[in-house]
Amino acid sequence: LDAATQSILAKGARHVEILKQPQYSPIPVEKQIAIIYLGTQNLLRDVPLDKVREFEDLFLMKMEQDHKAILEEFRTGKLEEASLAKMKALAADLAGQYRKN
Repeated sequence: LDAATQSILAKGARHVEILKQPQYSPIPVEKQIAIIYLGTQNLLRDVPLDKVREFEDLFLMKMEQDHKAILEEFRTGKLEEASLAKMKALAADLAGQYRKN
């Protein structure tokens, strides 16, 4: 397969991983939206497939600790552009830790 096709397949595999939820432990909608947004923006491309859940847990923990207001914006549907930028920066920083050397 060519590189473009491999990239599309890898992105799809990551989307499948971010959509998985533990049984009887639903994830709040605002957290689901944040993670799905990262996937659609291809911000998980540096995260190996087997580490997506680990990344997701770490990202959501950091969001809960440091950016709770952004999650509230997702919940209410009143998201500011500056909040998206902060969330993207956090995701890029965390994803960078998984980048292959």
